[in-house]
Amino acid sequence: MPYGSEVEIVESYGEVESEYAAIRKGVTLMDAPHRGVLILTGKDRLGFLNNKLTNDTGKLTAGQGVYAFLLNLKGRIVQDMNVLQTEDATLLEMDVRVVGSLAAQFEKYLFTEDVKILGNESGQLGRLTIAGPKAAALLQKVCDAGVETLTEPLCSGKRSIAKVTVTVFRNDLCGEPGYELIVPRDQLVTLWQVLHEAGGGNGHEGDAGDLHLRAIGWSAFNTARIEAGMPLYGIDITDAYLPMETGPGFARGVNLHKGCYLGQEIVARMHSRDSVARKLVGLRVAGEKIPIAGTDILDDQNAQIGIITSSCTSPMLGNMPIAMGYVKRAFAETGRVVDVYADGAHARATVADLPFWKK
Repeated sequence: MPYGSEVEIVESYGEVESEYAAIRKGVTLMDAPHRGVLILTGKDRLGFLNNKLTNDTGKLTAGQGVYAFLLNLKGRIVQDMNVLQTEDATLLEMDVRVVGSLAAQFEKYLFTEDVKILGNESGQLGRLTIAGPKAAALLQKVCDAGVETLTEPLCSGKRSIAKVTVTVFRNDLCGEPGYELIVPRDQLVTLWQVLHEAGGGNGHEGDAGDLHLRAIGWSAFNTARIEAGMPLYGIDITDAYLPMETGPGFARGVNLHKGCYLGQEIVARMHSRDSVARKLVGLRVAGEKIPIAGTDILDDQNAQIGIITSSCTSPMLGNMPIAMGYVKRAFAETGRVVDVYADGAHARATVADLPFWKK
């Protein structure tokens, strides 16, 4: 499927329901060409980032990571990213479409700091996503060391798979154990094949030791991450929004006790005054039809009060249509009933806490 206007992702491998079931019951493997990596080296890199990003990077040690936003001076979100600290570099894992522009922007901020920004080199890296209850068992079979130490969000480590060095980091986007692999792009196909074989094929019955791995596409992954209430940049998070409006994103991505950074005054003022104008919420939709992204959310007078950003049918909620979207603050309380358009007709929807489903 198209991801934005530039990157294509496999929609599915033909059996979306089976792919989704493997996320919840087994182990899955997904190519992630929509994700890219910016590499920073130099002794001042963490301090440099700490002066630019919303989360505290200054105290990160090797193996630790945080989720963070880069804001503009008006406090709006320019980009989100996973900041991963390694022994010799800091990796910024993000939407691949903005790696180049962010590298150029960071270059403009550099003066005398000892920081080197590797933008072009990041194109030599590929990304694989492994998710499901048996994800750790799969990596145990193929890695030179297990991943039992990778228990905290965005903690990372170097591992060897088939003599290829990869960076593995924890990222439970689907509400199940999830591990992201940053790999040399020229080894991407080889590593896919190694993982696929170690997982026991494509989910078919086999030997008792098989993990019944299934390759998945965007459809199954997207359903699982919406159920888990995880907003994504370019879909649920854009430069139209402020951090406090992003619900789970704000809780993960903003440290309210750190020093100055771009847009910090806006964030601090909004937080102290509790003055957010809108908020990302969950919606449980009555009936069987799904409101698509971009659909208006309406009050009982048919006035527009928000917009849908993501939606799906939730297997974990009895195939109920669910959505995430932004609504005005007055309508953001749990249990509030609103209207949406679903397949051209009005449908009632109830504001729900995120995540919709939690293991």
